[in-house]
Amino acid sequence: MNIDTIAGETTRTKGDFKAGLGDVTGDTKLQQDGATDQLSGQVRKGFGQVRDFVNNNKAASYTAAGIFGLALLNSLRGKRTKNV
Repeated sequence: MNIDTIAGETTRTKGDFKAGLGDVTGDTKLQQDGATDQLSGQVRKGFGQVRDFVNNNKAASYTAAGIFGLALLNSLRGKRTKNV
């Protein structure tokens, strides 16, 4: 686990609390803030999980990066424009 995974889970939990409190009190602004924190926390936690995967699986990460690079090169090669 890294700091992004932990911080993301903490932010998501804070968002759950805010959204729940907003539901109980009927405060739509608090509900929206809670939903925003939940989404932000999920994104950061996901980023942390990707970092953990990359750190723990170097060979798979290099392979995926190579495949992505080749796909990018092939797509760029097909997008050349003709000079008139």
